[in-house]
Amino acid sequence: MKNIKSFIRGDKIIWVVLILLSFVSLVEVFSSIGKHAHDRDIATFFLLFKHFRIICFTYLVIVFISHINYRKFEQLSPIGYFISIILLVAALFMYKAGYSDKAAGRWIEIPFLGQLQPSEIAKYLLILFIARFLTNSQDTIKEKKTFYLTLGAIGLIVGLIFPQNLSTAGIIFVCCFVMMLLGNVNKKYWTIVAGICTLIFVAGLSFLTLEYNSGELEKDEVMRTATWGGRISEWLDDDLDKNTQRNIALRAVAMGGLIGNQPGSTIQGRLLSESHNDFIYAIIIEELGALGGIAILLLYTTLFYRCVVIAGKSNNLFKVLTVSGLGLNIYLQALINMGVAVGYLPVTGQTLPFVSYGGTSYILSGCAIGIIQSIAHSNNLSNNNEEVLEDKNEENINDNKKNNRI
Repeated sequence: MKNIKSFIRGDKIIWVVLILLSFVSLVEVFSSIGKHAHDRDIATFFLLFKHFRIICFTYLVIVFISHINYRKFEQLSPIGYFISIILLVAALFMYKAGYSDKAAGRWIEIPFLGQLQPSEIAKYLLILFIARFLTNSQDTIKEKKTFYLTLGAIGLIVGLIFPQNLSTAGIIFVCCFVMMLLGNVNKKYWTIVAGICTLIFVAGLSFLTLEYNSGELEKDEVMRTATWGGRISEWLDDDLDKNTQRNIALRAVAMGGLIGNQPGSTIQGRLLSESHNDFIYAIIIEELGALGGIAILLLYTTLFYRCVVIAGKSNNLFKVLTVSGLGLNIYLQALINMGVAVGYLPVTGQTLPFVSYGGTSYILSGCAIGIIQSIAHSNNLSNNNEEVLEDKNEENINDNKKNNRI
């Protein structure tokens, strides 16, 4: 039992939340694939097994990362930042040059590894880099230069993601904005920037909607303006008789009622093109009812609350900023996915963390949780006055490795 406790590190409540979300994921993904509940073939079970493998692999990733000293992530974050830039530029170049047609440049093909979504990697690496930069800049944190350097580092990554994934770019910017607030950046500067960005965002969405409705936006543009305009226009359309993705999801939610039907009984869910990803929350409500939907919301809220608790117990700024940024990213992504499913937001393409069908997003969300658990473990060691001893042991190991090389 003692060995298991040393193997599974971090916050126990987060582990419980992840296990519950994974169980829901297996049930609802199985429910969403296949045309009918009685018409599931070998291919359907193969997809479910593939999803199960991804979940198991993600848990191994979480455990592995949780055993890495959080200072390693701080030290390597500048390298990660430049890797993010390379991957994002490569994705845009490959699409523009005609080498890839995967989701308008949001994916790249890597030999022997398959598809990779650079924006999913970049958003977590950016959070680590900004946490490190703000921590190391505390002596000049109130100066205009530090503010603009921080904003520039954020803007470069967000700018590369923005043309192909507007919602992800928005989530990252909000997370980094909150980190700047927690990092004591001069309020005079970030308040002005927040106001300008809000005005630009609202004006841009209004323009896209008007242009799309007038038929003047062209299809297949690199900036995906036609897609954005179409999604906003569809969201604003009050005609519920149309068989749009939004309306089908709303029908699924309405059929769920208070207590739902039963797992595997979804009808409307199988009419959705991305029922196992973007709209899986609609299937959850159709089968488990409003109470089931509220339970899922509470699980994500609990996960974020535990991140807040871990940040509050942290003894240095890098820990606080990292846990806050990573936890907020996962929580915002979940809220946006759920908001889309119930019609409060236009379609964004955001998956539901740890519930939607596995892939790059699922595994990388696990990486984020692994870092959070590493920091939670560090906090536990600090409370027991063991962190200093662990650091000394690690330094001795590194010194021995250097001596062996010599």
